[in-house]
Amino acid sequence: MFNFARIENMCDFCHFIKKIVLVVTFLQVSSAPAFAQICTSGYFNEKLEEESPVQRVGTAQNTRNIEIHWSQPADFTETDPFVGNNYQLAIHEGIDFIHSNQSIPQVSVRSVADGKVVYIRRGCPQSNLFEPNTEERECGAGWGNHVVILHPNGLFTRYAHLAPDTIQITVSQQIHRGEELAKMGNSGRSDMRHLHFEMGVAIEFKSCAPSQSFEYIYNPITPLGWGDLLH
Repeated sequence: MFNFARIENMCDFCHFIKKIVLVVTFLQVSSAPAFAQICTSGYFNEKLEEESPVQRVGTAQNTRNIEIHWSQPADFTETDPFVGNNYQLAIHEGIDFIHSNQSIPQVSVRSVADGKVVYIRRGCPQSNLFEPNTEERECGAGWGNHVVILHPNGLFTRYAHLAPDTIQITVSQQIHRGEELAKMGNSGRSDMRHLHFEMGVAIEFKSCAPSQSFEYIYNPITPLGWGDLLH
């Protein structure tokens, strides 16, 4: 003969176990980090010296029918060119806009086109402006303090070696062409005040993580039409 009282007790026990499982599951989900978390002030670390892979050169092909008006990112006294061959690891991953005139204390760094800020690296120190930086040279994976902007045609631009405590923008902020991002500096792996400017593509940038490489980088001269400007 079946013991119905025992069965009822077993069912009550099963319901009790299910409630515990539901509570534990809820706590696990609630304590998990939010998907696509955004750190609006960017990633800050004064001592971390990151490593980031050397970037590979791609061929700039704009498949989106969007006209972009580009402008010069900073005033300069001289430049150092992009160096690299297609599909190979770059030798120099961008263009350096060097400003060696010590009579000008601050030089603005501006966005080359409209876009949205997707990444900011802060906290990298600099020992001086006009001699090789001796403080945390690999901070920001060598880029020092830097900003990455996504433009409407899918291209990204990076603005590196920015002066400490001069970045006034935030992640997800919409930026207009010519808008100031920060002041030119000498943070990271830098030997003189300059802006290291890169153009590339990426799947995503994690705003709360240490510095990240592009999937591919491009020589900015061709897509931006800067041939005459830099020669």
